[in-house]
Amino acid sequence: MFKFVHRPALHRLEYTPHDEDERVILSDALRCLQGIRNRVCVDSNSTNWQSLGTSAGQRSGTWGDQLNKFCRKAKHIYEELGPWAADYFIFESITALKKSADDGSDMFSGWRDSTKTTLLKTLDQDALSRRTENSDRAGLLISPKVQRLIEFLRQQDRSDCSGLLFVRQRATVSVLCTLLSIHPQTKGRFQCATFVGLSNNASKKYTLSELFDLKAQRDTMTEFRARRKNLIIATDVLEEGIDVAACNLVVCFDPPQNLKSFIQRRGRARKEQSNFAIMIAQGDKLSKIDAWQVLEQELIREYQSDVRRLQKVIAPESTEEAMDERLEVPSTG
Repeated sequence: MFKFVHRPALHRLEYTPHDEDERVILSDALRCLQGIRNRVCVDSNSTNWQSLGTSAGQRSGTWGDQLNKFCRKAKHIYEELGPWAADYFIFESITALKKSADDGSDMFSGWRDSTKTTLLKTLDQDALSRRTENSDRAGLLISPKVQRLIEFLRQQDRSDCSGLLFVRQRATVSVLCTLLSIHPQTKGRFQCATFVGLSNNASKKYTLSELFDLKAQRDTMTEFRARRKNLIIATDVLEEGIDVAACNLVVCFDPPQNLKSFIQRRGRARKEQSNFAIMIAQGDKLSKIDAWQVLEQELIREYQSDVRRLQKVIAPESTEEAMDERLEVPSTG
């Protein structure tokens, strides 16, 4: 088995983490969005704002709860991907909200009319309704984490690349796909596609921060197998259970959360001379992954020992028997 199973080379990609003490937010749209949230939060006369700050599931249909979740998701995008990504995510999400409201989309089946109306009115701000000067300059305002990812991707053979890029949150998928598709250092080198998995529950209530990541992905697997796409950005939905063509590159934008995830993701890179990369913030000891590798080796040794013991038990007995007596016929000698 080990003769035909190709283990990918493990790469640890260290990057400078986001500075939690950062005082100046470089995303114009995020500053505006947070300003709106803060003003509404302190306005004691704001209708339906009771849900802001409450636990999940409580009054989840109110516009205040929607705005709060949207703001948190945009902040996450900013910290993970950078200012350009936050601007893009906010702008595209609001655009999707307006379009869906105009079309009477069934994605709003769980929303109250007052929620849609008030949220659209609240977000109708000039800074949130148009692209900023940096909207088409993805090479400038990106996070150190994305820059480290791009440096690694540029080292791959563009003519023979077939890869998966795993991220933890759905909102990150579409934004990172767009960023890599237009960034000067990766544009043309990778044909990116997305895969997040869609709920079959017709009664599912989507939040504002989820509207943007529902872009078409029906043909992603077909195009990947046909080599029209060579890099899929996906959530952990692609770890198992879905037929994916053999890859020579798998990148974990966020470290796997457990040993099972680690093994499943690495197993997707099963071509010869494949690469398996995990992004790690500087200062993290990566103790979990080191421990997983040790545990995996122990499991392999135990498995091989069991196989050898089993082979001894079921090994066929020798059919050659020692014979001390000799049969001789006098007429023939």
